[in-house]
Amino acid sequence: MKIQRYDLPKIIKNDFLLYGKIHLTLLIAIILSASLVIITVYNTRLLITEEEDVIQKKKKKMMNGEI
Repeated sequence: MKIQRYDLPKIIKNDFLLYGKIHLTLLIAIILSASLVIITVYNTRLLITEEEDVIQKKKKKMMNGEI
């Protein structure tokens, strides 16, 4: 008797395409949303750091009597 082999990645891909379109769409949406949150937080932290640098420069100028 010959052992029958199945191509598991192909079966999983076909199942996703036939039965899991909504799940696949939601998975992509979740990954995209998480990526956008990370990018937004990163950019916000950069802006906060930049703002703190500007405030420190203003304080130094005030302490030196330049303003």
